[in-house]
Amino acid sequence: MQQRKADVRAKLDQNGHAWLATAAGSVPYVITVQTVWDGESILVTTRQSSRTARNLEQSRVARLALGDADDAIVIEATLLRAFPVVDASPHRTAFVRAAGWDPGEQGPDWRLFVLRPTRIQAYRGYAEIEGRDVMKDGHWLA
Repeated sequence: MQQRKADVRAKLDQNGHAWLATAAGSVPYVITVQTVWDGESILVTTRQSSRTARNLEQSRVARLALGDADDAIVIEATLLRAFPVVDASPHRTAFVRAAGWDPGEQGPDWRLFVLRPTRIQAYRGYAEIEGRDVMKDGHWLA
Protein backbone atom coordinates (compact mmCIF):
# COMPACT_ATOMS: atom_id res chain seq x y z
CA MET A 1 0.00 0.00 0.00
CA GLN A 2 2.80 2.46 0.84
CA GLN A 3 4.38 1.87 -2.58
CA ARG A 4 1.11 2.41 -4.44
CA LYS A 5 0.48 5.63 -2.52
CA ALA A 6 4.00 6.80 -3.42
CA ASP A 7 3.41 5.83 -7.07
CA VAL A 8 0.11 7.73 -7.16
CA ARG A 9 1.65 10.83 -5.60
CA ALA A 10 4.56 10.68 -8.05
CA LYS A 11 2.12 10.47 -10.98
CA LEU A 12 0.13 13.43 -9.61
CA ASP A 13 3.36 15.41 -9.18
CA GLN A 14 4.03 15.05 -12.93
CA ASN A 15 1.18 17.50 -13.63
CA GLY A 16 0.17 15.65 -16.77
CA HIS A 17 -3.06 15.21 -18.64
CA ALA A 18 -6.15 13.38 -17.45
CA TRP A 19 -9.64 12.60 -18.59
CA LEU A 20 -12.18 14.70 -16.67
CA ALA A 21 -15.73 13.31 -16.50
CA THR A 22 -18.80 15.19 -15.31
CA ALA A 23 -22.50 14.54 -15.73
CA ALA A 24 -25.82 16.32 -15.78
CA GLY A 25 -28.72 13.97 -15.43
CA SER A 26 -27.92 10.74 -17.21
CA VAL A 27 -25.54 12.14 -19.83
CA PRO A 28 -21.83 12.10 -18.95
CA TYR A 29 -19.29 14.32 -20.69
CA VAL A 30 -15.56 13.68 -20.85
CA ILE A 31 -12.72 15.96 -21.90
CA THR A 32 -8.98 15.85 -21.55
CA VAL A 33 -7.42 18.44 -19.22
CA GLN A 34 -4.03 19.47 -17.94
CA THR A 35 -3.77 18.69 -14.23
CA VAL A 36 -1.69 20.49 -11.63
CA TRP A 37 -1.34 18.86 -8.20
CA ASP A 38 -0.57 21.21 -5.30
CA GLY A 39 -0.20 18.47 -2.70
CA GLU A 40 -3.86 18.60 -1.62
CA SER A 41 -5.94 19.69 -4.59
CA ILE A 42 -5.96 19.26 -8.34
CA LEU A 43 -6.18 22.35 -10.54
CA VAL A 44 -7.76 22.01 -13.98
CA THR A 45 -8.91 24.59 -16.48
CA THR A 46 -11.31 24.62 -19.37
CA ARG A 47 -13.70 26.95 -21.13
CA GLN A 48 -16.76 27.97 -19.16
CA SER A 49 -18.88 27.37 -22.23
CA SER A 50 -18.04 23.66 -22.28
CA ARG A 51 -20.70 21.22 -21.14
CA THR A 52 -18.13 19.63 -18.81
CA ALA A 53 -17.47 22.92 -17.02
CA ARG A 54 -21.15 23.68 -16.62
CA ASN A 55 -21.80 20.20 -15.26
CA LEU A 56 -18.93 20.54 -12.81
CA GLU A 57 -20.23 23.81 -11.43
CA GLN A 58 -23.75 22.41 -11.16
CA SER A 59 -23.02 18.98 -9.65
CA ARG A 60 -19.74 19.92 -7.88
CA VAL A 61 -18.37 16.38 -8.43
CA ALA A 62 -16.09 14.87 -11.03
CA ARG A 63 -13.95 11.89 -11.86
CA LEU A 64 -10.49 12.05 -13.31
CA ALA A 65 -8.61 9.17 -14.92
CA LEU A 66 -4.84 9.16 -15.44
CA GLY A 67 -2.52 6.61 -16.97
CA ASP A 68 -3.43 3.66 -19.12
CA ALA A 69 -5.12 0.27 -18.70
CA ASP A 70 -1.96 -1.28 -17.24
CA ASP A 71 -1.42 1.45 -14.65
CA ALA A 72 -4.52 3.55 -14.09
CA ILE A 73 -5.48 6.04 -11.40
CA VAL A 74 -9.14 6.98 -10.94
CA ILE A 75 -9.93 9.98 -8.75
CA GLU A 76 -13.31 11.01 -7.39
CA ALA A 77 -13.24 14.70 -6.49
CA THR A 78 -15.41 17.53 -5.27
CA LEU A 79 -15.28 21.07 -6.56
CA LEU A 80 -13.89 23.45 -3.93
CA ARG A 81 -13.73 26.62 -6.02
CA ALA A 82 -14.13 27.86 -9.57
CA PHE A 83 -12.71 31.16 -10.84
CA PRO A 84 -12.44 33.02 -14.10
CA VAL A 85 -8.78 32.41 -14.91
CA VAL A 86 -8.08 36.14 -15.04
CA ASP A 87 -9.32 36.46 -11.41
CA ALA A 88 -7.60 33.37 -9.99
CA SER A 89 -4.25 35.02 -9.37
CA PRO A 90 -2.51 32.64 -6.89
CA HIS A 91 -4.04 29.55 -8.51
CA ARG A 92 -3.34 30.87 -12.00
CA THR A 93 0.29 31.52 -11.05
CA ALA A 94 0.63 27.98 -9.68
CA PHE A 95 -1.02 26.51 -12.77
CA VAL A 96 1.17 28.46 -15.20
CA ARG A 97 4.35 27.58 -13.30
CA ALA A 98 3.55 23.86 -13.20
CA ALA A 99 1.83 23.42 -16.57
CA GLY A 100 4.01 25.71 -18.64
CA TRP A 101 1.14 27.56 -20.33
CA ASP A 102 -1.30 30.28 -19.31
CA PRO A 103 -5.00 29.59 -19.87
CA GLY A 104 -5.64 33.29 -19.31
CA GLU A 105 -4.04 33.89 -22.69
CA GLN A 106 -6.66 31.67 -24.34
CA GLY A 107 -9.49 34.13 -23.77
CA PRO A 108 -11.88 35.42 -21.11
CA ASP A 109 -14.10 32.29 -21.24
CA TRP A 110 -11.52 30.13 -19.43
CA ARG A 111 -12.11 29.08 -15.80
CA LEU A 112 -9.89 27.42 -13.24
CA PHE A 113 -11.34 24.65 -11.08
CA VAL A 114 -9.90 23.54 -7.74
CA LEU A 115 -10.82 19.91 -7.09
CA ARG A 116 -10.31 18.05 -3.80
CA PRO A 117 -9.84 14.28 -4.15
CA THR A 118 -12.21 12.27 -1.98
CA ARG A 119 -11.32 8.81 -3.27
CA ILE A 120 -8.34 7.59 -5.27
CA GLN A 121 -8.05 4.13 -6.75
CA ALA A 122 -4.92 2.73 -8.37
CA TYR A 123 -4.91 -0.25 -10.72
CA ARG A 124 -2.03 -2.16 -12.22
CA GLY A 125 -4.10 -4.55 -14.27
CA TYR A 126 -6.76 -6.96 -13.07
CA ALA A 127 -4.56 -8.33 -10.27
CA GLU A 128 -5.12 -5.11 -8.30
CA ILE A 129 -8.92 -5.02 -8.38
CA GLU A 130 -8.87 -5.87 -4.65
CA GLY A 131 -7.08 -3.32 -2.48
CA ARG A 132 -7.07 -0.61 -5.13
CA ASP A 133 -8.14 2.20 -2.79
CA VAL A 134 -5.27 4.44 -1.70
CA MET A 135 -7.55 7.28 -0.49
CA LYS A 136 -11.05 7.19 0.99
CA ASP A 137 -13.17 10.01 2.36
CA GLY A 138 -10.36 12.45 1.53
CA HIS A 139 -7.75 10.62 3.65
CA TRP A 140 -4.74 8.64 2.43
CA LEU A 141 -4.96 5.03 3.58
CA ALA A 142 -1.22 4.47 3.98
